Amino acid sequence: MQVAASLAEKEALNISDRRGRETARPGDLNRLLSFEQNVTLTSKEQFGWTVAFVRRPLFQQVEIIIANPDKTEYLQLQEDGSTRAFYNIRTDDLR
Repeated sequence: MQVAASLAEKEALNISDRRGRETARPGDLNRLLSFEQNVTLTSKEQFGWTVAFVRRPLFQQVEIIIANPDKTEYLQLQEDGSTRAFYNIRTDDLR
């Protein structure tokens, strides 16, 4: 059993993180948000929602992903401040 656990740990260490040295939540997050997104995020934070991570795809808009307190549901903040369910996530990466 210990051999299987050590193999799993080695595989986890071999997975490279695409963002390199950047953090999952940038320090200048408010600068990235529009006014509408900021209002929505503030209202969601009152109910315990937090920013899980920020995606920065090349040549595309920044995607802000928020998570509920249990980390079981994820939403994407749209440019107009609305939210949309976000399913494209590997929960093993967020542990």
